Amino acid sequence: MEVLPILSALRRNPVGAVLIVLQIALTLAIVCNALFIAEQQVQRMARPSGVDEANIFSFYNLWGDNSSDFKSRVQTDLATLRALPGVEDAMVTLGLPLLGGGYHFTVALNAEDVKGITETTLYPVDDHGLKTLGVHLVAGRWFTSSEVADLDRDHENPDSAAVVVVTQALATRLFPNGSALGRPIYLGKNPSTIIGIVEQMQASNVSTATDIAEFSVLAPFLWQGATSLYVVRAKPGQRDAVLQAAQKALVTVSRTRVLGKVSTFEETRADAYRPLRSMALILGYVSVLLLLITGLGIVGLTSYWVSQRRRQIGIRRALGARRIDILTYFHTENFLVVGVGAVIGVILANVANSFIVDHYEMARMPQTYIAISALIVLSLGQLSVLWPSLRAANISPVMATQAT
Repeated sequence: MEVLPILSALRRNPVGAVLIVLQIALTLAIVCNALFIAEQQVQRMARPSGVDEANIFSFYNLWGDNSSDFKSRVQTDLATLRALPGVEDAMVTLGLPLLGGGYHFTVALNAEDVKGITETTLYPVDDHGLKTLGVHLVAGRWFTSSEVADLDRDHENPDSAAVVVVTQALATRLFPNGSALGRPIYLGKNPSTIIGIVEQMQASNVSTATDIAEFSVLAPFLWQGATSLYVVRAKPGQRDAVLQAAQKALVTVSRTRVLGKVSTFEETRADAYRPLRSMALILGYVSVLLLLITGLGIVGLTSYWVSQRRRQIGIRRALGARRIDILTYFHTENFLVVGVGAVIGVILANVANSFIVDHYEMARMPQTYIAISALIVLSLGQLSVLWPSLRAANISPVMATQAT
């Protein structure tokens, strides 16, 4: 099939072709970036937390009186929870992966480094934290009861911990050429010695960038305050029963409290990622809708061209053109139009992605991703033109030549 006759025909009626080119370009640029952003959200939602998600639940405890003896109350509550049938262990803290809370510091290797190396989430935990969270200790040891200090909003600062446990990801980032065990890090002015390394422990904020999402520090503190976060790990298969029993037991110990935001970790994950899930679904629906509209546009334009060219098609059929020749003509024409739109769309997709990277701190879209999207658009064009081109190929030479 010669391309020159096709180009000549397009020049005689360029408006429809130009509109399709622009529609293809905008569709490719928007769909490409939308699906990439949706994929990033899906990847973020799939990040492992590092804790025993199937058996953990948590809730906030708010004391309703004016008492300040929080330490003894917390210790009584923890003893009560740990004594319940089906409980693996329990602890008090201020934050949990995906739930929020905790402390956020910049970690450095010396006290003079004000800017630090990277950001990190610090979780106050006690000597029961390892068993409660279900995290995997890959090196070193966990905290002993003698190392756990008291922590409240007035008398202690979490960056003063003498010893800490860090995640494997953070240890590798801080000490890429050697072991992190026994090495000091600085969360403030005082050094904290790394005594253990856990495999994973995700940051408390779901919006934390993926490259630092597993940069977490665990420090030996017993939190005591008017509001506390209790975390309980049940034995396998007993979580729901223990959840109900734990609330009843604590209310029995003291009714001057309010228990809030009681949730399993699975519910915590679902709530934390609900905005990201909604965004991914909306972007997916928008992309499908744009592709559908673009496909219908191609079908409509090609059908119009077929109706306008019935006489020419009939003459070609009468002169010996086969159905395959007619099909090839329209598919080649479509490929040229959609191809120009795809080229412009690739340029627009890169420009749009650069804007997103610069202003929203997202990852840069791989060129292979854009190339695959361009192939999808080209395939969509060929698929969309199939039905109108089949209609054109089935036009009878007699009927076409008799058309006015």
